[in-house]
Amino acid sequence: MSDKYYRNTVLDVNLGAIEKNYRAVQGINPEKTLIAVVKANAYGLGAKSVSEHLAGAGVTFFAVATLDEAIDLRMHGIKQKILVLGTVDPEHINKAIQHRIAVTAPGLKWLKAAKAAVNETYDKEVWMHIKVNTGMNRYGTSDIDEIKAMIKEINSFDRFIYEGIFSHFTSSDEDNDVTAGQFELFKSIVDEVERPEYVHISNSGGALTLKEDYTTAVRTGIALYGYYPSSWTAMETTVELTPAVKLTTEVSAVHHLEAGESISYGKKYTAPEKETVATLPIGYADGLLRRHNGYTVKLEGGTDCEIVGTICMDALMIRVPEHTDAGQRVRIIDDSEESGQSLESYSEYADTISYESLCTFGRRIPRRYTGKDIEEIYNEVIN
Repeated sequence: MSDKYYRNTVLDVNLGAIEKNYRAVQGINPEKTLIAVVKANAYGLGAKSVSEHLAGAGVTFFAVATLDEAIDLRMHGIKQKILVLGTVDPEHINKAIQHRIAVTAPGLKWLKAAKAAVNETYDKEVWMHIKVNTGMNRYGTSDIDEIKAMIKEINSFDRFIYEGIFSHFTSSDEDNDVTAGQFELFKSIVDEVERPEYVHISNSGGALTLKEDYTTAVRTGIALYGYYPSSWTAMETTVELTPAVKLTTEVSAVHHLEAGESISYGKKYTAPEKETVATLPIGYADGLLRRHNGYTVKLEGGTDCEIVGTICMDALMIRVPEHTDAGQRVRIIDDSEESGQSLESYSEYADTISYESLCTFGRRIPRRYTGKDIEEIYNEVIN
């Protein structure tokens, strides 16, 4: 882990806030195992550092999207249970066995293929979580006879362990009857088959708002990082989440324009009068999208400054007060929901959601981790 970076743009990740959010979600689901979702590099924040901290805070179960992500966590010392939520090619089942990783069984055909692919290289078992399709129509099956056959197939093979059955809500962040319908379908299917140790369907939206005692685990991703799946969720839950992310940079150059002068590619912005613009060392290669043109950032001292001109791959320009100097800090995303630079405001401006905004932050931005007795930097570029 490099503690150096040579470009003054940094993503601050508050591990203390993430731990606080974990305890808050666990607090309203006290009888359930909380499965911490750290897929997509912990939503762009750094799966290794986030997982290490959460493991130390008591998390016993993680979930990722791919086998590669799971192996990466194992290679970085994560010893807790890990479930791959996506599908694993049956021919790679031995890698899951080698690294002691739980996998999703989406159907009987897949299960038979995985069974046929098991070899004697690793004398270990692999845990299976059967995926039930309750309306997402992405993975899994809703055929009860097929699920019964899958359970029989698992139980009859000494290398497979039937550990879980799960599904996924499509609309738990909205005010409608869809979630209730999905939950009833899930329960009706699970009631017809052998019940395993882990029964789970709730994502962050469900974990924050659904009060039920049927399942034994909940999965939470975006809520861990301090963000509600939607404004409706925020109003419906009793949990107060703590945003964990700040994105800051600094002025790297200042230009004084005369009326009629233009900036950036295509000269799409022309100064209507004398004005000053500052260059910031962050661009669309870092995840700050071209459609953020016009978004307002906050200059050190409290001045709101508009992004003007075409956002470049590595830089962008903002309109600033005349006496602005190079080196002044600029806040692009604030760790306060009330701020005009909140992640929600940043995302809404670009017509997207917090999930996507977090995941688009590029590898060139160092992650600076903070919390109680914590301050470390991970710079992937020179790691």
